[in-house]
Amino acid sequence: MMQAHQATLPLPDPLAELNGEVVECLATGHPSLQWQWHALGEPARARLARCPFLLADAGFAEPRLWAALPGAGVHEAHPPASTEGQRCALPTPLLRRVLVYAWHLARVRPLAARITLGMCDRGLAVVAGCRLADLEALAEQRPPWIRARWAERPELWRAWFAAAAEESPRTLERLQLWGLQMIAAGLVRHEA
Repeated sequence: MMQAHQATLPLPDPLAELNGEVVECLATGHPSLQWQWHALGEPARARLARCPFLLADAGFAEPRLWAALPGAGVHEAHPPASTEGQRCALPTPLLRRVLVYAWHLARVRPLAARITLGMCDRGLAVVAGCRLADLEALAEQRPPWIRARWAERPELWRAWFAAAAEESPRTLERLQLWGLQMIAAGLVRHEA
């Protein structure tokens, strides 16, 4: 009897996949970032996406934003967001994936969710307790508070893009550490 040998393929990294999509949406929404984004090659884009935290901010450190989660039923549309918010808005399918990823991580790996997503304790409980229908409704409503991290700071993203383009990982690693510190500071601020 012959045994079938299967080559083990590396599993896709969902965090890197989401980060790549988030940054692409951000870059295409900011005219000042588009040229730099298009100039990045695939290896640089992959380096940028392999960040140790989610490059989308879904208000996980601010559970008050999640307090009025939509239930089943008819929902009134939110008032239009600012031009800046509309320009950098994440598309609904990407929002769904971000929210489901966060929900899964909050349920299965709470400590990783705190670090990767910047979730405070209360936010962790709220997200983990959501129904999938709640997440779907939230994604459909596309609240302006779910967006790329630091979307209002294109100069910061220009630095991230430049660091990703470098062969040496040092500058990008420093920026990632800075990002982790900013996320931690946000948690401290909201939990105080």
